[in-house]
Amino acid sequence: MSRGVAGGGRVAKLQDMHAPVSRAGFTLFEILIAILLIALLATLVVPKVFHVDDAKTVTGRSQIEMPGAALDTHRFNDRRYAPTALLPPPPPPPPPSADAPLAAAAQDETWGTIGVFNASGRSGAYYLPAGPRSQPTPLLVVLHGTGQSGQDFIPVFYELARARHFAIIAPDSRRSTTGLLTWEVGDQAGDVTPDLIHTMSCIEWVRTHTDLVVDDAHVLIAGYSGGGSSAPYIASNRPPFTHTAVLHGGVFPGGIGPRRMPGWFSTGEEDPYRPVALVKQSVDALVGLGFPAVNFRTYPGGHGLSSAEVSDLVTWWLGQ
Repeated sequence: MSRGVAGGGRVAKLQDMHAPVSRAGFTLFEILIAILLIALLATLVVPKVFHVDDAKTVTGRSQIEMPGAALDTHRFNDRRYAPTALLPPPPPPPPPSADAPLAAAAQDETWGTIGVFNASGRSGAYYLPAGPRSQPTPLLVVLHGTGQSGQDFIPVFYELARARHFAIIAPDSRRSTTGLLTWEVGDQAGDVTPDLIHTMSCIEWVRTHTDLVVDDAHVLIAGYSGGGSSAPYIASNRPPFTHTAVLHGGVFPGGIGPRRMPGWFSTGEEDPYRPVALVKQSVDALVGLGFPAVNFRTYPGGHGLSSAEVSDLVTWWLGQ
């Protein structure tokens, strides 16, 4: 009898081994598996951040315009930019016929890539309106925002450049040590940054290789967002600039050079990155440094460039 009872006990124990186990804790192995799964899911979710602020990183005696995170790789194809920035690039001009004189072919509107490169292997883009190259032409040098390139800004000003007959030179910035495409700005008197040198080299290359004759009375350098502070820095330290403009950006007063010219500032009334009060401080800084006739305007909207803002800038520069 006792043997039968013992055998029945063993059967009951085996049945218990297959029954669900109820417990409150987790084993170390289960915790490690959970951590690995969470880490794997985190790599699949990349937040899309479009934050641009005034945080700067000091490198030597210069400043680098840096956003809080990398911008959209599609650059203008996000909601921070206005419709003017979404204009398609102009179609390429038709090739000249075999019997067309060479001089006539050279008078077509022209755009292309600049043939000098900075330390990051980037160059820039240019546009020349149709017409005789021997005729003095107003020149706009435009500096892109962080994460962008010069070719992004040719479509922004293209229609106005055709209508008002001015040339565009749009250099590329270098890539910073953190991997961002942004500009290095002088912060003390006499500072000469690689971006300044590259900008001047781009202008010289276009003048030399296209026979562009610049109207010395109308040379504007304008910078947008992260490129804004570079415009008055370069204009005040090097000729031939007659006007300077900061679009949704600021300045580093310490790097401003001895040259003076009329200035333009503009920003959006609801710009979260370059709010009106912050831009007004930059306006006051240039006025305090002796810049004449500094124009400050605000426009409806945020950090994007509106068609009215771009049009008003060109009218301020060239007149009615």
